[in-house]
Amino acid sequence: MSPAFPLITTLGTILLLVVSVAVSVWVALDARARGNPHPLFWAVFAPLSGVLLLYYVGWWRRKHDRERSPSRREQYAAVVAVAGVGGFLVSAVVLPPDPVSQMLFWPVAFVACLPVAYWLIVRRHITP
Repeated sequence: MSPAFPLITTLGTILLLVVSVAVSVWVALDARARGNPHPLFWAVFAPLSGVLLLYYVGWWRRKHDRERSPSRREQYAAVVAVAGVGGFLVSAVVLPPDPVSQMLFWPVAFVACLPVAYWLIVRRHITP
């Protein structure tokens, strides 16, 4: 085992926590902007359950209009969330089904997805 292996896997674990927090912050701010009376419910449970997150993004958000435009904090949380999920999907598709190699490649894919996510969300004003 390489001496850099623990450092790289620690970086991947920290990135997982950062992306989870970014998804929580984005969901809470988005739910609050759409008038949801329980945005903390969505913030806690949506990142923990992929099905609940897909339900929120795919169905619930479409039924409720925004009451105010997205703030910078919400946009940046969305950039980190989209880049994190996008990087995870890229590493899951490109690499073999080995969790260790995916954890090693995910930070690289995350960094590669950051400019694309920033362009999509901040420059193009698309809300995920």
